[in-house]
Amino acid sequence: MVRVNNLFTELWTTMKNTLRWQITSSALHGLIGAWESAFGYAKGLDKSLNDIRIVSGLSADEMERFAEKANKSAQALSTTTKKYSDAALIFYQQGLGDKEV
Repeated sequence: MVRVNNLFTELWTTMKNTLRWQITSSALHGLIGAWESAFGYAKGLDKSLNDIRIVSGLSADEMERFAEKANKSAQALSTTTKKYSDAALIFYQQGLGDKEV
């Protein structure tokens, strides 16, 4: 009876530790996934804004103002700043000026 009791105690301890590990692992995976997603988004937005700067010839100060306006406009349109800047890039590539874009 003592052996069986010890076996069940060890089994229960193993199950609790496994559950803790699973919860910790899931939380860590979620955190890492969120960080990778945010990093990827920032990298993509930076590339999009840099491409606009190359195509349009805007200065760094003008690009900073554009990025702020793009962020506000994207929020008003319920979209992301990256999607907004990607669309603006297409218009700049077509040769349109700042006002048209």
